[in-house]
Amino acid sequence: MTIETQTPQPPRRWGRTVLAAALLLGLGGAGGFALGAYKTSSFFWHAMAPDKLTPEETASMVERKVDHVLSRVDATDEQKAKVNAIARAAVADLSKLGFTPRESRTKFLNLFRADQIDPDAIEALRAEQSTKWDAATKRIAQAVAEAGQVLTPEQRRDLTERWNRRVSS
Repeated sequence: MTIETQTPQPPRRWGRTVLAAALLLGLGGAGGFALGAYKTSSFFWHAMAPDKLTPEETASMVERKVDHVLSRVDATDEQKAKVNAIARAAVADLSKLGFTPRESRTKFLNLFRADQIDPDAIEALRAEQSTKWDAATKRIAQAVAEAGQVLTPEQRRDLTERWNRRVSS
């Protein structure tokens, strides 16, 4: 009888970009709102409701989220204002990308349920969505870098620790 031991694995080390993107999404919800957000009482269930948020509602929600998150790390009013401006600009840019999640899903389902599968049409839809997501992640990364420069290293560490606790529970 042999006893097998497992070598302990080091904790996952997420790249700075991934943590930063998560931070931005937590700060302002820019990605979710700008990429096809919908009215609802819950931030995370935005895709369940039929009506799109107005630009004013989106800006208001982003500001509330930024203020809420940054208040937990004792950000100054000046820091909050700067990060809010960064998040609002990102939301405005992302909303111009023309994401229509429900429409894209409907297109895919229609292609899939057709009598004859059209691989070229499926690939064209995938490529279109991929291009939009690439542009979105580039803009989010830019906003994260800008917001990160506003916060102190300690504030950023505190935010990422809070994020890690939240997603690991």
